[in-house]
Amino acid sequence: MVKSLLNLCLSAVCQHELNSELSFIPVECRQKLLEFFCSHDQLSASDCSTLVCSKYFGCNIPSLTFYLSAELTDEMLNQLTTNNKYVEKITLVDCPNVTNLGAQAVTTGQILLRQLELRAMHQLTDQCLENVYSPFLYSVDLSGCGKITSQGIRTLLIKNPTIGCLYLNHCRSLDDQVLYDIAHYVGDRLHVLELDFPTSLADPAAALHYLSSQCPNLSQLSLARFFHENLEDVENNVQFVIDGGNLKTLDLYGNYFSLMPQLPPTVQSIRLSVSGDEDSQQLLSTLMDQPFLNSINLIVSVREANIQAVDNANHLLCAIIPLLGHKITKLQISVPRLFDEPLKLVTEYLPNLTHLSLEINHLNTNILQKYFAGGSKSNASKLKCLKICRMRMTYRVLFAIARGARNLTDLETSHMSSVDDRFLCLLGGNCRQLRCLNINGCRMVSDKGLAVLAKRCPLREVRIRGTACTDKSIYTLAQFCPELEWISYADYSGRPKFSDAALQCLRDSCIQKVIC
Repeated sequence: MVKSLLNLCLSAVCQHELNSELSFIPVECRQKLLEFFCSHDQLSASDCSTLVCSKYFGCNIPSLTFYLSAELTDEMLNQLTTNNKYVEKITLVDCPNVTNLGAQAVTTGQILLRQLELRAMHQLTDQCLENVYSPFLYSVDLSGCGKITSQGIRTLLIKNPTIGCLYLNHCRSLDDQVLYDIAHYVGDRLHVLELDFPTSLADPAAALHYLSSQCPNLSQLSLARFFHENLEDVENNVQFVIDGGNLKTLDLYGNYFSLMPQLPPTVQSIRLSVSGDEDSQQLLSTLMDQPFLNSINLIVSVREANIQAVDNANHLLCAIIPLLGHKITKLQISVPRLFDEPLKLVTEYLPNLTHLSLEINHLNTNILQKYFAGGSKSNASKLKCLKICRMRMTYRVLFAIARGARNLTDLETSHMSSVDDRFLCLLGGNCRQLRCLNINGCRMVSDKGLAVLAKRCPLREVRIRGTACTDKSIYTLAQFCPELEWISYADYSGRPKFSDAALQCLRDSCIQKVIC
């Protein structure tokens, strides 16, 4: 991978003294320059700060994006938008020094705003939303803003009835009223709603039933760990109801139901967590009755580490896969032991599987080896993502994986003593689309193996804790992986393994902000 000419020019500009004439370069270049400053932690430099806060630098920039920037301040946002009321997209993600004043400054008067993202802005309250108004506003993401309440959301919806996509994940101060307000103010126009991990809902089932019945155009709904685990509901076999005349994508991750909820017949894709304690016949009946269901993301995990729970999980897999295996596209199994029968079903009856995650202490690796055997014609050739950890595997199994899973973009083989440079070299020769790599705890991996992957694969995320890699690997990544965004390198005592000079070289060489 090599940098584009534009990114090379940006690097060259930033290495020289900045002056006010840069305020008059084309809008596209100013926007890229601003993103470059943020990604490389240069906003606090005196010449950079002076340029960004100059009168004309922010003029007509249509998109403002700041990601994990501790240097961004309220004053900078104010200066960037004082003479620029043509912003269409605002993205602020985990910028700890931006307060309500900064959020108000950047949103005031932006009548062309279409997309607003204020994610993981833990310090913001309802006050930050008071000046948000645009007749074109369609998408709002407030995920992780724990101090924003239902009153703030109501004010936002009243002023902006055009909102069609709303993301409120991890908003722990929202109560049941927010669901009723969403249904009332934007119910007819709502297309996407995410309400993952709420903590303050009193009766989520009733509020959700009302909301889903009042949103006829809702097509995507995410409810990760949404329902309470109420012992009374379990004992009484309460069945929840999710309505929706156009609902196509449904995420129920982390919800364990004794009875599968009643679903609308329009669902096409679903993510579902099961443990084996469910009524398997009712679960199968509900899923098979969905006429348009074509994609199932199934997460199987035991909630108690005992023999009965392991048996139940294995039996559930044996019941589901023969009937719905052709619809399962993603599968995650987290059990102490996987029996041969369900493992054979996994390897033989999931023709459309693209994501496989195995967190298992004991399984028959010979069956797994056959799954990957055959190179480009193996049953595993369609896999895009493979995650296995803490498993005892022979070299033959690992080499079969490297030869058979050639379309992998995401691979985890963490805490496995058999993973070494030979495996990585074989991966580099066959898996040329690999972007994310997790080899934490693989002590036999060294600079040699990682260098092969860095030179041959477009790596973006690398996790190399507990390996034998040295500064040489960091310099290799800096040279050959300009699109790298994430590296996990500190050992488990919290001490960095690599020198500050090597890590700074990596940060300076990459296009985006590198999260270490």
